[in-house]
Amino acid sequence: MVTKGFSRRQLLVALGLTSAGVAVGMNYHAFVGSTSSENIDGVLLSAYSTPEGKHFVAGLTPMGKKLFAINIPQRAHDSLFLPVSQQAIFFSRRPGNTLYIVNVNTGELQHKIECPAGRHFYGHGCNSTDGRYLFTTENAYTQQPGKSQQGVIGIYDITDNFRRVSEISSYGIGPHQLGQLSDGKTLVVANGGILTHPLRGREKLNLDTMQPSLAYIDSGSGVLVDQFFPEHHQQSIRHLDIGPDDTVVVGLQFQGSKEQILPLAYRHNGEDKLQPLQADTATWQQHQQYIASVCIDNSGQRLVISSPRGGIASCWNLTSNRLISINSQRDGAGVAFNPTANAFVLSNGQGQLTSLQADNYQRQAEHSYFFKQHIWDNHLHLYSPG
Repeated sequence: MVTKGFSRRQLLVALGLTSAGVAVGMNYHAFVGSTSSENIDGVLLSAYSTPEGKHFVAGLTPMGKKLFAINIPQRAHDSLFLPVSQQAIFFSRRPGNTLYIVNVNTGELQHKIECPAGRHFYGHGCNSTDGRYLFTTENAYTQQPGKSQQGVIGIYDITDNFRRVSEISSYGIGPHQLGQLSDGKTLVVANGGILTHPLRGREKLNLDTMQPSLAYIDSGSGVLVDQFFPEHHQQSIRHLDIGPDDTVVVGLQFQGSKEQILPLAYRHNGEDKLQPLQADTATWQQHQQYIASVCIDNSGQRLVISSPRGGIASCWNLTSNRLISINSQRDGAGVAFNPTANAFVLSNGQGQLTSLQADNYQRQAEHSYFFKQHIWDNHLHLYSPG
């Protein structure tokens, strides 16, 4: 994720940002003990890097207080809270092969889970509604790049120390973000369609033949329930969120010509094809062919998507399927919804943490924080402690 004209590292050094956060390394108990009068109504999980190339996973409050920060050897991407075990999982960024498991009550790294040979993670996962299983998007590859590769969903038993018990097909190449519908059995998977191989880094090997899709899969049997394709074969479906009524919104990253402007967000809930969000060409052009995070509020009526390349966060009404406003968000990264505050929380690659009121999408100046030398990664995950 980059900002036009500068790398994220160069921009941070140039700006010399200051921090409103507390010191790195303070754990959860230390924080609670020193601020016992403050009510913690939510905890944000995110990964970040520093300009020096160090990588961390962290927990903090929407009020800008750091709970923990743990140094890890590689860049992480998304995160997930497991309420049954009171653990947070941080997923290494593609083509990483490690999951980092953190005890959120102590803020300490408990252990790491490694991908089996011939697999690597894509940076995302979700857990089953009963809390027992973890589903992760993975690349099943051979030693020869481009030969017999496929996307799979790894299945791990959380109650058995995250033992990998099985895998099922993702029914596509390059599965990225996934979620589970309210029926407790159907997985929704964003197959990006882009073929990569760890021996070739992040090089895209099949742009001319890629075939992205949104796949609905029975998590028990592994059977494909349904599958939908965007209008152009280079509209890589990467990120998604699921509303309370099982409406799925997907964010895309277009791999085609810069002169070709297509929708970058679609919704779906039982229709025979993906439904594009309604905006004019100029609006989509502002997103610079790249969506990073997708977030629906608890009502299912409001949506915020971030575009780091465009330097914006766009706000939508899902009832009318239309754009409401666009907020400037330079190098915008993660988006999470805080139901207690009725606000969207946004992060970016410049160390900022900001808040948008859900009712009017206005920025809340009193809830804007800077963390010195924090390059927040593309995703935020919020959970309620207790």
